[in-house]
Amino acid sequence: MSLYAALNPFTSTSVGENDLWNAASFMDVPHIHSVPFDSLRVVEDQVRAQHRSQVRFVRGAGGSGKSHLFSRLRRECADSIFYAYAPNPPLQPEALENFILSRFVSSMRHPARSREGREAPYSQLRLLAYALLKPVVEQDFTFPQLHEAWASIRLETRKDMIHQAVQLLEAEHPMVPRSILRCLLNILRDDKEHLAAQWLSGAAYLTEAELKYLGVVEPLARAEMGIVIQLFGKLAAQAGAPVVLVLDQLDLVVTQPQLDEMQRLLFALIDQSQNWVVLIGLVAERYAAWDAALTQALRGRVGVPDSNAPLGFRLPVIDVLPIASEQKRLLLSCRLESPPLVEQRKKDGITSSIHPLQEEDIARLTAGGAISPRHLLAAAAEVYAMRTSTSSLPPEVVAAVSVQPVVALPPPVPQQVMPAQFRAPVAVAVPVAEFAAAPALAAIPAPSAVQLPPPPAFLPAVSVVPRQSLAEKVDSLLQDAVQAAKAEAGSPSAIDLGERTRDLIELMVAPTVTISEGDIRKTYDNFDGADRWFQWGGSQVRVVTSDAMRGSFIAVLERLKEAAGDTLLLRNDIAPVSGQLTMELLNAFKAKNIFHHMPASEAAVLSALGRMLAAQREGSYDQLATEPPATRENVLAALRGHPLLRGLRLWDMIQKAHAPKAAPPAPPPTSVLSSIIRQPAPVVVAAPPVVAVAPPALPVARPQPPPLAAGMVKPVAKPPSAPMSKPVARPVAPPTAKPPAPPAAKPPTVIARPPMTKLPPPSHGTAA
Repeated sequence: MSLYAALNPFTSTSVGENDLWNAASFMDVPHIHSVPFDSLRVVEDQVRAQHRSQVRFVRGAGGSGKSHLFSRLRRECADSIFYAYAPNPPLQPEALENFILSRFVSSMRHPARSREGREAPYSQLRLLAYALLKPVVEQDFTFPQLHEAWASIRLETRKDMIHQAVQLLEAEHPMVPRSILRCLLNILRDDKEHLAAQWLSGAAYLTEAELKYLGVVEPLARAEMGIVIQLFGKLAAQAGAPVVLVLDQLDLVVTQPQLDEMQRLLFALIDQSQNWVVLIGLVAERYAAWDAALTQALRGRVGVPDSNAPLGFRLPVIDVLPIASEQKRLLLSCRLESPPLVEQRKKDGITSSIHPLQEEDIARLTAGGAISPRHLLAAAAEVYAMRTSTSSLPPEVVAAVSVQPVVALPPPVPQQVMPAQFRAPVAVAVPVAEFAAAPALAAIPAPSAVQLPPPPAFLPAVSVVPRQSLAEKVDSLLQDAVQAAKAEAGSPSAIDLGERTRDLIELMVAPTVTISEGDIRKTYDNFDGADRWFQWGGSQVRVVTSDAMRGSFIAVLERLKEAAGDTLLLRNDIAPVSGQLTMELLNAFKAKNIFHHMPASEAAVLSALGRMLAAQREGSYDQLATEPPATRENVLAALRGHPLLRGLRLWDMIQKAHAPKAAPPAPPPTSVLSSIIRQPAPVVVAAPPVVAVAPPALPVARPQPPPLAAGMVKPVAKPPSAPMSKPVARPVAPPTAKPPAPPAAKPPTVIARPPMTKLPPPSHGTAA
């Protein structure tokens, strides 16, 4: 295999979140999708001029380039917009607002960009704070100049300027709590920037000391999260730049409660805020569901009047279409000009700009009708692999292999009709399913009709290029996603942790999992996490996530105190556990259930799994050239067997909590007689027989006395050591009313007593 095999520029067929923020590795062809990109720029300019929020639905098939278009918008317009990316939202409708706020602040913490495309030494969030500080600065500075000047100002002067800015904001936004404004401007304090960003994102795990350091009493309340989102839009308008919010990978937003909550959020951004460009990326079938579910009120705000559209308004849609022949060639040329590949050609003295591909390869890949960029890149990756595996052979061999554009392997030739030196395959398979129906390939005979000429005697055998193992490809993708998750600035929220745990259970459990919501959120409005029941295989497990502190966490623990061994409580290790009452409740919970303080490394694996599952649902892996093919079932099976996921401590705890619990021992059965007659104390039953210690003067046997007449009572025998006296008749109570006698007063067992049924009732006795 040549050195070029490791430089395949077509292996990356989709744009991940890490690529979106890392513009240095972004490979783009501006001519591709230029029309929808210009439409996005027009919307951005309109919002910048009018400050009126607008919504656009970006529709396209899987692999058409929607995420690539969003990445280009970030790269080309980063100096004039505030950009936020929020993919793969949670399934819980009530958690959507918290999710968008946390992803918005996390996006704002990425570096801002200058007009030259370079990263600025400050984040987008600090850029927004600088814009709010400008009214109290006496000189007209640009943002880079203000950043340099701010570093040279004394700390006391900074505090005074921040205090003045807070007063100005309070006058302009009297309904916004002062704690929100204070934390927003604390972004300008190097020692408080990180904590202030966490507080603004809705983090519930800040300690009392950290809250005191920020100058706030408690974490951001759930009721105030919507206020913060709306405030960001208004403040960005003062900075002169619109906020672009990208909601991508919405393939799981399908139920009516989810769509209703999404509409509520859009109403708030349109009616109660301003300066928002909301871009919603959808595949065609998901867009149809949205189009049918949105209300007339929302369609009237974001749509275009159209008598032929549902409810009289047509939703504003930007279509991302497949690419044609000329765009195919531009995309291939862009990838073939990757810096590592150009450097290798220069070292080898090769002048061809498409090496190791050949002109016939480019012609074959660009022929036919329009296809999606992802499909084209997957086909090009396979052709490139074939060329690099044969590039070390003589030119005559490469030419012989490339004589016919074989699209499938021919039927095997019987070995007995071939000479021994030629009993090896000579065809190379380049399966490109997308081009099978192309007009340019219509003349290619069917595989059964392909006749290969016998190879010359001097040509060595050429083996079929093996495809990459799907397990190896999935491992590579998962490892890359884990590294990208670890590189993120913020930590996953408790809601994200609950969503990723759901992904893990649904992946690892072979039978269908029945999921239902728990009742914590119904009884506690400030619940910050997830509460779900998972049932499969005749048993169930409850998974609760929470990063809350102090009273909020105590409220969660109190609602879990009745859990009977089937509950798993998850918490990010960034959220400490402290306090006497909290520890008492937590220890009581752990006595019967399971608690897991999840480390950041394990949370990164879960985050990577969520990204891969979202990409799979978007069709990002459908065209991978692997063996076996990268179908949905095969990709999920490869993930299910990956040691990184199977070795997660979380998965072991889930299985332990889900395991059937042993039933408690049942009490011994009770008889009717034992419930009526009180048995003597156990010590009496266990005592040795009285006969063994009886005085020898007493006779062992005595004839039975005659039955007593009515009204008579049995004489009471005295102990042997006492002198004998005349018997005294005493009335005897029935057995049911007789109190238990002490062991010393029990008559010797050698004296037979008449049956209890012969005793008269107390009312018939005569007193002595």
